[in-house]
Amino acid sequence: MKKSIFSILASVFLVACSDADTLATYEEYGVLAETIEIANYEPKVETDNDGNRVILFYEGERPVYKSVYVKKERHLKVISTNDEAMLYNDSL
Repeated sequence: MKKSIFSILASVFLVACSDADTLATYEEYGVLAETIEIANYEPKVETDNDGNRVILFYEGERPVYKSVYVKKERHLKVISTNDEAMLYNDSL
């Protein structure tokens, strides 16, 4: 019984942790914070594997910014989805 209660509480805690909480741990966070107003948007990590990480920043239900980080090359692109403008395109 105690193990199942602990498992349920642990699951609830992990679900409550959002992408915004872990965003600051990512290597590209500094550039993202300088490029866009991160606090104004809800980030959602779409992809995070050995090769790359894709994060969408939502305003309501609409993605406003997209970041693509290629891990091996340490290359980051930040794109405004409003006008398809490239805000950042360089290596870290």
